[in-house]
Amino acid sequence: MVESNQDLAHIYLEQMTSYVVFGLEAIIIFIIIAIVAVTLIEVFRISLLSLKKKEEQQQRPKRIREMVSRMLRGLLISLDFLVAADILKTILVPSFFELATLAVVVIIRILLNWSLSKELESQ
Repeated sequence: MVESNQDLAHIYLEQMTSYVVFGLEAIIIFIIIAIVAVTLIEVFRISLLSLKKKEEQQQRPKRIREMVSRMLRGLLISLDFLVAADILKTILVPSFFELATLAVVVIIRILLNWSLSKELESQ
């Protein structure tokens, strides 16, 4: 049985899309691991410095704000990648249920993105 060019193109497109989704999810995992590692190192460093010197205790709130803003920026980037991955997954299986799920997930992530942006602006 010979497959038509259209079937081969569809199979190729599905495979490429699933590879791209996998790549995006790998990037998201890397970003989140990096955010957690940098945040933990920074918390440990701030704690040690504030114990050593009195003048460092005065700068502690400023350092904590900087750390939180860095963490929030990384989370915003990972949320953007997650939305892109979800859109590509929905392209693979374009059913009504998948579209409804995507709409709910995108709305929740947009709200999270908006609230994190407002938090960054307030700092």
